[in-house]
Amino acid sequence: MGQCISFVNDAVQSSQQPVTSGGEGAAAAAPSTKGSLLSQAGVHKELPAGAELYTVRNVYDGDTLTLVDERRVRFLGIDTPEIKEQQAFAQEAKAYTKDLCGLNNGNKQIWLTYDGDEKDHYGRLLAFVWVQHKNNSYLCINEGIVAQGLATVYTPNLKKHKLHNWDTLVALQKQARAAKRGMWSTFQDYTVVKTANGAAFHKRSCQHISSIKHLTELSAIEAGDMGLHPCRTCLADA
Repeated sequence: MGQCISFVNDAVQSSQQPVTSGGEGAAAAAPSTKGSLLSQAGVHKELPAGAELYTVRNVYDGDTLTLVDERRVRFLGIDTPEIKEQQAFAQEAKAYTKDLCGLNNGNKQIWLTYDGDEKDHYGRLLAFVWVQHKNNSYLCINEGIVAQGLATVYTPNLKKHKLHNWDTLVALQKQARAAKRGMWSTFQDYTVVKTANGAAFHKRSCQHISSIKHLTELSAIEAGDMGLHPCRTCLADA
């Protein structure tokens, strides 16, 4: 685990490199080196219109935090390993988010923006989480943590609503996997199946699809590049 935590420290430091250029609401232009390219992932010159300022009380895991007013925030478009289930890289994902939210230096200020429903069925705010970056730029943690290989893209119903930066999140995941960052460091491709309209991919033996006759077989890489996420039941530990 020590080696993994060292990876997180390096990841956070790389996300704090200065931004060089970029347009309104768009990620900064990528420098020529791979290291600099990673450091720019999720960095924007300006906050989106309507961004709301809040103070963080606690970070529960890589994709969930609590505000000082006790409201809980679930990060949009991503899924990180579960702390309770002691999944690989769960602590690293939490450390990444906790550090960027300022809980290690006393800052604790974040901005939230929304895209679609503002709350889930648990009453949590569904948001993109932004923090101050260098040179008066801003980092979208949702994008940055995917680029670091500490989160996968996730949406419960892609056909109902496509996030404005969904293609960016999928591209960042693809880059992280190719570079074998974080949870992708030991990834080996495997065969999965998907339904016609589902947002997840599954093992063929998954109980959730046992009654479905028409399934499409594909590789996990192909499924991920389509923006599908692993089933939380049959692929919880994949």
